[in-house]
Amino acid sequence: MTQSHEDTSVEGFELSPQQARLWRLHQTRLASAAAQRATLRIRSEQPLDGARLTNSLLALVQRHEILRTRYPQLPGLLLPMQVIDESAADWQALGIELQVDAQSATLHLPSLHLDSTSLGYLAEEWALCYLQAAPGEPPLQYADYAAWRLESVDEQGRRFWDAQFNAMIADVPLPWQRQNPASSAAINLGRVQLQLDDSILLRLEHQANNLGVSTGVFLLGAWVALWHRYSEAECLTLAYESQVRPDVLGDALGLFSEPLPLTIDVASGLSFAALCRQLSEHAGALNDARDSYPSHLSDAPSLTSVGFRELAVTPDSALNDAGWRIEQADSVSAGCALLLQYQPSSSNGLSLHFDAALYTSAHVEILAEQLLSVIEHSLHEPSASLGQLATCNAAEQQRVTGALAASPIQSPAQEQLYAAIFALPNLAACFTLDATDRAQRPAVSGPSGTLSYAELDQRVSALTQQLLAQGLEPGARIAHFLPRDVDAVVALVAILRAGACYVPIDPSYPTERIEHILRDSQARLVLTLQARMQDLPTDWQPSALAIDQATAVVPLQDEPQVSRDQPAYLIYTSGSTGQPKGVLISHANALHSLAARLSGYPHPVQRFLLLSSFAFDSSIAGLFWSLAQGGCLHLASETEQKDPLQLARLIRSHDVSHLLALPSLYALLLDELGDSPSPLNTAIVAGESCPPALVDNHYRRQPGAQLYNEYGPTEASVWSTVALCQPDHGTGPVPIGRAIAHTRVYLLDSDGAPVARGLKGEIHIAGPGLSEGYLGLPQMTAEKFIQASHPALDGQRLYHTGDFAWQDLDGQLLFLGRSDSQIKLRGYRIELGEIETALCKVTGARLAVVLLDTTQAEPSLRAFVESANALQASVVRESLAALLPAHMIPADIQWLMQLPRTANGKVDHRALLARQPNHRLAAYAAPEGHVEQVLAAIWQELLEVEIIGRHDDFFALGGHSLLVVRMTARLRALLGIEVPVNVIFQHPQLIQLAEQIALPRDRSAVIALQPGAAGQTPLFCLHQPAGGVHHYLPMVDGLSQEIPVYGIALPESLRDQDLVALANAYVPQIRQIQAQGPYRLGGWSMGGLLALELTRQLEALGQTVEWLGLFDSTFHAEDEALAWDALCSTVQQELTSDSRQRLATLAPEHLAQLRTATASLDRVEQLRFALLHWTNANGLSLNAPLAYVEQTLNVMADARRWVDDYRVPTVQATLQLWWAEQTLVERPTLPAQWDAISLRTCHHRVVADHDTILGQPAFHEQLNKSLAVASTETVA
Repeated sequence: MTQSHEDTSVEGFELSPQQARLWRLHQTRLASAAAQRATLRIRSEQPLDGARLTNSLLALVQRHEILRTRYPQLPGLLLPMQVIDESAADWQALGIELQVDAQSATLHLPSLHLDSTSLGYLAEEWALCYLQAAPGEPPLQYADYAAWRLESVDEQGRRFWDAQFNAMIADVPLPWQRQNPASSAAINLGRVQLQLDDSILLRLEHQANNLGVSTGVFLLGAWVALWHRYSEAECLTLAYESQVRPDVLGDALGLFSEPLPLTIDVASGLSFAALCRQLSEHAGALNDARDSYPSHLSDAPSLTSVGFRELAVTPDSALNDAGWRIEQADSVSAGCALLLQYQPSSSNGLSLHFDAALYTSAHVEILAEQLLSVIEHSLHEPSASLGQLATCNAAEQQRVTGALAASPIQSPAQEQLYAAIFALPNLAACFTLDATDRAQRPAVSGPSGTLSYAELDQRVSALTQQLLAQGLEPGARIAHFLPRDVDAVVALVAILRAGACYVPIDPSYPTERIEHILRDSQARLVLTLQARMQDLPTDWQPSALAIDQATAVVPLQDEPQVSRDQPAYLIYTSGSTGQPKGVLISHANALHSLAARLSGYPHPVQRFLLLSSFAFDSSIAGLFWSLAQGGCLHLASETEQKDPLQLARLIRSHDVSHLLALPSLYALLLDELGDSPSPLNTAIVAGESCPPALVDNHYRRQPGAQLYNEYGPTEASVWSTVALCQPDHGTGPVPIGRAIAHTRVYLLDSDGAPVARGLKGEIHIAGPGLSEGYLGLPQMTAEKFIQASHPALDGQRLYHTGDFAWQDLDGQLLFLGRSDSQIKLRGYRIELGEIETALCKVTGARLAVVLLDTTQAEPSLRAFVESANALQASVVRESLAALLPAHMIPADIQWLMQLPRTANGKVDHRALLARQPNHRLAAYAAPEGHVEQVLAAIWQELLEVEIIGRHDDFFALGGHSLLVVRMTARLRALLGIEVPVNVIFQHPQLIQLAEQIALPRDRSAVIALQPGAAGQTPLFCLHQPAGGVHHYLPMVDGLSQEIPVYGIALPESLRDQDLVALANAYVPQIRQIQAQGPYRLGGWSMGGLLALELTRQLEALGQTVEWLGLFDSTFHAEDEALAWDALCSTVQQELTSDSRQRLATLAPEHLAQLRTATASLDRVEQLRFALLHWTNANGLSLNAPLAYVEQTLNVMADARRWVDDYRVPTVQATLQLWWAEQTLVERPTLPAQWDAISLRTCHHRVVADHDTILGQPAFHEQLNKSLAVASTETVA
């Protein structure tokens, strides 16, 4: 539509604000031609006369200037102009298209011409001309209206609209909205019609009159009420557009309406009637002030993603006389993702217009169905509160409580298998299935060896006999206090076989937690190893049986009778009261869970890799899933479990077919498995949200394995839903799936009523997997295990999980979060109240609040204690370690005199999380030496902490086991060494860890950054002044994986040498990797000079350097002193916020002292004096510790010395020079300086600054091309 004209003298008019806004929308979102047109379609009762129809339209075009308007954009103008053609002869040039068949005509017009109401007026006047009736008075021309509109804003109107925009609330999209592909993605328009029969229209008009509002406002109220149900927000902003026009416009044609921001306060307790009255008042105020809507506020392409448009009633007498009716009158929407449009006095007058790039028509049809339910309920009961309005009609209720609540239909074979397993007398019976056939197969393997099924049966039988000799009553609870090895499996099966109840306790638990579980469970016996006896509380050691010291007994002769209703196991989960609570699971519960697993998963288990602790019920799932099928259960050692590299090797060496892991651990494991095929065919993730990127990464790297996402609380026997993740999943949330076999999962609102698809509800579970409840906690059991109150649920026993989700069209559940203080962190279910109770106990404080902070890449626990006495965080953490497992100890502990509170007196969680974490537990000292500096850089990346000191503790800074795993991978990449994870756990302090992995002083400086492909020429990258090479990792990520890349780090023993000596030391080390040229060398910053010097020395040895890259490098030190303004600005940036305020109030003589003292100093010494001396003397504090600042200045001084002492040589190799644009802005002569001293140069520019150039995709693209050209030239 936009055209360029050389003739700038053409006469035209400014666009109206409405046109300007829509034109901007064209440029950003409306890419397709169809989306940029207004459409009018009429249908005639009689055949149409084409010539007569065309002539009558031509008369209209001649009568209305807007129909003869073009929109050329002239040079130098930001917006097009309205240019009115005198002639209407060339319709195509005017953007008008007419299509006529026997009894219909479709007219397409440029969208900047008309709004929908004007299309109605156009149809009426077209019919009038078709009937050859005389036109009325000359109409108002749109160009005149636009000129008036541009001048109509007054100060009062400006203040009104500024207030409206200040009150706007950010969008809350529908949960099933697709992830926006891009803000510039083209809008693809769709439409769903809502049918309102005559009876509903009459009732609408009647009820609206009763409320004193218009029918349009009543429908707007229903739309807002539905949107409130989705958003749960107490305030909403919609784009409101009323095309009801004032009388002064008459039958003028044009784009008169525009969307205005309507912000309304809503709450669940507000009645629908009250909402309508508020909306009527708000809409009236907007309509009264719309002519003063400032044009500069139209710059935004869209006010909000949700809108409402009310069209005007247009005259239709001529239409009726001609036997015509309007079939379609659509103008371009307001740019909303969802727009409800209302055409008064029409049974087809209500429609939902949507952006098909964001929503599917099926989803919008569901939304339309829900809106009709809200309308129906509000007509029947306008006094109902917004939270009570029904969105789930009878048909939808039947769907969500019927087929969609159950598992997908299973085949007869699957049902038969489920029935066979569920009918077993007890859980231990599945171990004896097909015992003869599988006797010699491996049953379980672990760090200490492998047991066949026959050997496992022998040991289980012997231990069972010994347990029975203890005189155990049925269901007696036996504690399982064993490390991960084959003995643990023997003990577990023996406990169940003896008819006892298995109570797992992780040996790593704190003593107090162990003692609580033993005491609360009233354990009759503790099974352990002799070496673990000392880890038990003293009072319980006499009750312990060391199974590795047990006396051999006669094998079991008669299987004890174990009832299905007896408890099989008792698992303790975190409890809100401050102590963990025990969940009782019967044999029948566990058999259901196992039967659903065996019948639901298509691939039989060959080898299952068990990664979870025996204290988690998922270990039960893996164990019996394997044993029931004759598979082998493999137990990773404690060390293997924490190291993805070892796990990847284990999967390949032991032919592991199945595993279940946390998504975060599986992501690391995938990185180590890489792209080569593995024996894995089934990977299951559970315990925390599965990120979409993990699904994509899985199918990209291990396409031969299926990935499943499971969900389920311990109270429902391990799992309740499962989703098979799809390779083409995309970027939206990953579903937790549908119910497993013979389980039903419902989403209910706070009143226990089913919610419609798309709306948030609390997950409730029914079926044979439900626990009988919590041990010794009848009140909590009654609160969590309830009888369904809604008639559609037939009084079923439900477990209400406290988890929220919404349901997609096909019944797939998508997890939203929790309703209480229980959270999931790295797979652990944690009651924050338990940590708060422990904090108060060890600190003596009255109040403590623990929150999950999800604002960083790695979620962490943060604690806030209300106390006048601040204790040392390390001491508190040590005390907590005696009460809580490591995963429950907060990474950040802060003391406040008084916790912040909201207006209603509640602790303000948002204010607490806004506080900066206070991780540092030790006085700062800068890292020393290469290893400490590399470690500090890795910690900065993993922990997202800006400054790391050599005395800092990894775990005190927020580290955890999964980050330890990532640390080992980084150390392998940067230092080329394997660091066992247990070394990191044993030495968490940076200085201690560096001592454990310290490199010999004569170690090679060459570090492999990327292995590349065999036979490829490697690229060697030289270190920067600080000595490390980790800054090349973003560059390596963007390089072709075929290219081997090595980094050359600075050994501390060589720091005092000059650049020539450094290069001389590196040449033999490079030649150990690559004996002969041609070589490829590169360097960033000062590393570029090192690469240049290496080139000189290699060429002197008769070698060829085929490629030499210098990345933002200079051979002139920035030795000029900082200007006074620049020095002041630098000092201000380095100060804390409090000190910046104090700086502004310093007496002039203090600043004069700084200016005088630094006047004759170079840049480094200026900063050294200002930051290390002057700030301290004037009571100013720096953001960073002094030692860190001093170390940075020392590195700057080293760089200055190296550059000053170096004479730049001329070499034969072509210099490939990359420049950050910001560098060239500050020092534009740099390219010319290199040209003057070089034989051949090639310059490249990248939009970046000095510090970010290596990570830019544009840099990667140029670098890959340059290296590819070098390879071609070498071959040639």
